[in-house]
Order: sequence, then structure tokens, then C-alpha cells
Amino acid sequence: MLGLLRAEQFEVSTDVPSARQFGPSSRRTGLMVSEIMYPPPDPFGDEMEYVELFNTEPVDHDISGFRICSEIDYRFPEGTTVPTLGYLGVGRNPAFLEASYMTNGTPYLTGVLGPYTNRLSNASGRLRLRNRWDALLLEIEYADSASWLAAADGAGSSLVLTRPDFGENNAHAWSASATR
Repeated sequence: MLGLLRAEQFEVSTDVPSARQFGPSSRRTGLMVSEIMYPPPDPFGDEMEYVELFNTEPVDHDISGFRICSEIDYRFPEGTTVPTLGYLGVGRNPAFLEASYMTNGTPYLTGVLGPYTNRLSNASGRLRLRNRWDALLLEIEYADSASWLAAADGAGSSLVLTRPDFGENNAHAWSASATR
């Protein structure tokens, strides 16, 4: 027998979770664009731009022939996989990125793919992830408008997708990374 539920029986929280969530942001793929570095802080310019993918699936994901396009363009070479619950970065200048992200002389950012052509828009832009058959898997529109994060607009932070369940086009789904 089903009973009636009253509002008093539920505690509703409006707190935004502070921990990063790692579920997919789309039903079309278990991949998500997890981080976007645009525009990098001066004096680095566009050389520090990158896009990061995260695989939310419990198996490696072969992305051979997949493409990130719109603002930038990069086709993943044959044999490219994103490991189980792992990351893969694509940079405008991979060697510069790897040399720039070091702790005590040891690189902590390795295996960056690229370079990609063009550059990420410093105002508002669009990124698309397409599979090898050119089907659209993800489409992200980011901006430097008031609802988006000022810290990720040239101040040294990147956009990090912390709440993918909000949808990747919702500004509230993104947070600013720690300053790089």
C-alpha cells in the first residue's frame, strides 16, 4: 500500500556539492570534456591552451579517428585510447605544456596530444566531440559572460567540469581550477 508523502518528510538542501563528480554529462557517450584552458594567463598566450577529456566508463575507450572541432580542430590518431576513469589532454603546443607543468623539476603533465589547429576563443566558443563516423557526441558552448567564471578568463585558472549532471552547457556545471 502506497502512502502519501508530505513535504515535511524531506530535507531539501540547496548546497552545491564541492566534490568533483565523475559521471557522464551526456547519454551519447561516457566521455566528457572535463577541462578547458582558455585564455591562458599572460605571458604564455595561446601556447598554454588545452582541452582535457575524461573517460567515465569502466573500460578503456578507443577514440581512434575521433575529432575535437569547431573552435579548434584535432583528429585523434589510430590507437588512441582514454584509459578507464582516466584523462587525455590535447594541447595547442604539447611540448610547451608538458615543460610548463612541473613540480620540483619533475613534469606532472605528460602524454599531451596535439598540436591542434586554430585556437580557443577568448570570449565565447564552441567545442564539439565527433566520433570516427562524424556523429556528434558532445557539444559545449562556453563564454566569458557574467554567468561564467571570471577566474577562468585569463586569470590563470581553467574551466573544470565539476557537476556534469547539470549538463556541459550550464555555466553552474563548471568551476575554476586552482591557479596554474
